[in-house]
Amino acid sequence: MTADYSTLSAEPFIPHIGQTFRFLAPEDRSLIAEVELTVVIERPEFTPRWAKRTSFALTFETPGESGVGNGNYLIDHPTEGTMGPFFVVRSIPRDPARACFELVMN
Repeated sequence: MTADYSTLSAEPFIPHIGQTFRFLAPEDRSLIAEVELTVVIERPEFTPRWAKRTSFALTFETPGESGVGNGNYLIDHPTEGTMGPFFVVRSIPRDPARACFELVMN
């Protein structure tokens, strides 16, 4: 997904809910983790007044303990390509048997 991040919206991600993405190391593009995109939500309350788009959040999950923490990762999708790097935060999972990560685009 080639995108202008200043205008990138939640919309292009919605068709990919339930699909596998990969977190890659920005330095060498090595695989950090395979994750599933589970939630795409607009967050207008976090949108700066000067922004060209509405803020949104992407939630990714993976089964079990991934060992992945907060960090800067490239986000890769098989058909949309590689984006980033973005700062991804480990968050509290809805299901304790899964690891959960959030990317917020303010």
